[in-house]
Amino acid sequence: MRLEQIYPAVRKFVTHVTQIKQEQGYWVALDESYFYPESGGQPADRGTLNGLVVHDVQLTDGIVWHQIDQPIEGSVTGLVDDVVRTDHAAQHTAQHVISAILQDEFNIKTLSFRTGSEESTLDIETDEWTAALQTRLEKRLRQVITSALPITATEYDEAAALALPLRKTPQVTGKIRVVQIGELDYSACGGTHLESTADLELIVLTGQERIRGNIRLMYVAKDRAFDLLAANQRVLRETAQALSAKKERVAQAVEELKQDVVRLNRAVELVQDAHIKAELTQLLASSDDWIFVNHAEQHVSFSEKMVKAIATADRVGLVWNEPAKKLLMQGASSIHFGKFAKTHLKTFNGRGGGSEHVAQAMFLTRDDAMAYIERMKEEQSK
Repeated sequence: MRLEQIYPAVRKFVTHVTQIKQEQGYWVALDESYFYPESGGQPADRGTLNGLVVHDVQLTDGIVWHQIDQPIEGSVTGLVDDVVRTDHAAQHTAQHVISAILQDEFNIKTLSFRTGSEESTLDIETDEWTAALQTRLEKRLRQVITSALPITATEYDEAAALALPLRKTPQVTGKIRVVQIGELDYSACGGTHLESTADLELIVLTGQERIRGNIRLMYVAKDRAFDLLAANQRVLRETAQALSAKKERVAQAVEELKQDVVRLNRAVELVQDAHIKAELTQLLASSDDWIFVNHAEQHVSFSEKMVKAIATADRVGLVWNEPAKKLLMQGASSIHFGKFAKTHLKTFNGRGGGSEHVAQAMFLTRDDAMAYIERMKEEQSK
């Protein structure tokens, strides 16, 4: 076993540099290291070497390499960041507990695990995850945490390790490190862990998603879980204050607001339709086949309705929307809007495209759009 596995409580140590290499920064190997290198979905430790930040720790061909910003030689003092080590150990320990419960009580195997910077993920071999399953899992997790099961790590000969009720067949041979959590779980594992399930304090399942036909569960443990609950409580409190509602009525108040928005949107659409109808009557009084409309302030969705209404009236609509810097074109003419755009847009600092009768283009300025329109009219008049 490596030193950080044998002496997991060590946070400060003195040693000396044995090797150095330059590869996207500087990497040093030490005579002794108590830093955990990234492995098995668990991130590497963080800390310092002679005050220099250790950005990463990797294990290559049995050598533990530490990434720092500049080379160092001779004697070094290493400090392992206790906050980071404890956090990673908590997320990893939570994974062991969740995976053991899922396999023993739900007959669901764990496929992979990853500790993220905000939440950890667990890919499990099932195509369904229901609210009832989650409730059962959450209840069992609370029981395991309050039971304060001891967590130990022991190195066994291969035969002795394989005689244990291991949750998964080891990927290594020879000496095998087995992490045991009471009688709940026996796993061959080289990661860092807490000393008791009670040290987890809290595990919160934060979400789920389907991935490659299976389910990915998201979770946080220990301090991350308490931080998440505190943040959620703050958001709930602020939302309740903004809605002038009690916290237990926030969901109802939000639903009422959503219904209000639906009603307002319908009212806006009716007003827009009336506006377009009135404006269209005036526009169609012109004998021009091509009708240009300038929208200096309107939302682009209103411009889209207007150009469609013009085209429906058997005219060619050209609507410039200033806020979006967009020219909308629609209607039947001798010009293929899409082909014309492909040929000429770059000349007028524009980009876009479309089909034969419908197109749109973005321009840097209205003047560019107007020049583009003039070029289209010239082509159309030939």
